[in-house]
Amino acid sequence: MIVAVLVGFAFGFIGSMPVAGPIALLVLRLGLNHDARHARYVAIGGAVAEGLYSLAAFWGLSTVLDRHPRVLPASRLVGAVLCLVLGIVLLLHRPKPGPPPGQPERRKGTKRSLLGGFLLTALNPTLLVTWTAALAALHATGLVTLSPERAVPFALAVFVGIVAWFSTLLWLVRRFKGRWSPASVEWFIKGMGAVLVGAAGVVLLRALIG
Repeated sequence: MIVAVLVGFAFGFIGSMPVAGPIALLVLRLGLNHDARHARYVAIGGAVAEGLYSLAAFWGLSTVLDRHPRVLPASRLVGAVLCLVLGIVLLLHRPKPGPPPGQPERRKGTKRSLLGGFLLTALNPTLLVTWTAALAALHATGLVTLSPERAVPFALAVFVGIVAWFSTLLWLVRRFKGRWSPASVEWFIKGMGAVLVGAAGVVLLRALIG
């Protein structure tokens, strides 16, 4: 149980690092425009929705693997392929132009920020596929055994991990604003893509050997 919580926190924290998604871009933009309060609410709303997706993926995959053990090899292959595709997408990422850094964002209410962050994430059903693939890869390592009773603690840890990363991001923005380079962010995203491609290769190899 403790391992599942720690892994859930790590998944939430590290998985939120790439700034290619709409939530990350919005939080970053609000932070750069001195609106950390609403940025946090957007992050919390998104974390709630993604925590629910991780809960559904963990619960569903653990139930399927428990009832149909023969699905495990296929789930490993699917997880490896999806991880590979995501890595390639990040490697081929191209930055999109945004508004000038000095242009102020329109202020939003607390409820609108929470709801906006929640809907931005909840209306992206591919996250369920992403979480299912990530959990299939995790199960393939043998580090965590997927079981229904671990689903809720795992999802709560994912939520905490996501909020912790965006809180860290906002602190970094406040602390080092002006030193951020679009090129460095681009290299960071590509680096994450390379890591995902490498991880997919390892999981795929283990699936084929196993």
